[in-house]
Amino acid sequence: MIQCYSTAAVTGTIYSTGGLTGSSWGTITQCYAMGTVSGGSHVGGLVGHNMGPLTYCYSTGAVRGDRWDVGGLVGMHGGPGDSHAAGIASSCFWDIQTSGQTTSDGGTSKSTAEMQTTQMFLDAGWDFVGETANGTDDIWWILEGKDYPHLWWELDN
Repeated sequence: MIQCYSTAAVTGTIYSTGGLTGSSWGTITQCYAMGTVSGGSHVGGLVGHNMGPLTYCYSTGAVRGDRWDVGGLVGMHGGPGDSHAAGIASSCFWDIQTSGQTTSDGGTSKSTAEMQTTQMFLDAGWDFVGETANGTDDIWWILEGKDYPHLWWELDN
């Protein structure tokens, strides 16, 4: 998945519930989820159970799980006992305040204020409209201090 998002509330009952996808075996890059997520086990703000790489992603919704492997961004990376690097999250974040989750199986927790500043994302290599240090593709834009980053093509909406 590339440059996608979800704002929907998601409810699952047993395993693998996420704000963007329940389970992923592929690459997810430049995506975000903002809806409330609730489920049983392997519950994450972005991905419930992840086996592929995540890059330049974030989540902000409240996350609740009834069992185990509940995280602000990712509920579970890999499988039980995995020793390989499947499911690495690079330059990915979750809002520790809005999610209600202090841990995640990948990503870095940030406050709401931090998540609404361009500089925090620029420091992590995100490519924003109007800057060239992190690339010229202009993937993201933000209303500084008022909202979270959005994808450039959302400006047309």
